[in-house]
Amino acid sequence: MTKGRFIFIALMCALETFYLNDCVFEGDYLFAFFWGFLLYRDLRHVYLIDKVVNNL
Repeated sequence: MTKGRFIFIALMCALETFYLNDCVFEGDYLFAFFWGFLLYRDLRHVYLIDKVVNNL
């Protein structure tokens, strides 16, 4: 994974976490589910990349 890709994924995870927390605190659970799903997808993607890199 290139440095640029890593920084992009880290920033996207941070933004998704921010929006997830904002929606939960505002009580907008539909959008909280949406942001939670996107965050879960990104974190699962990062976990799989880490797992592959550690096996090399």
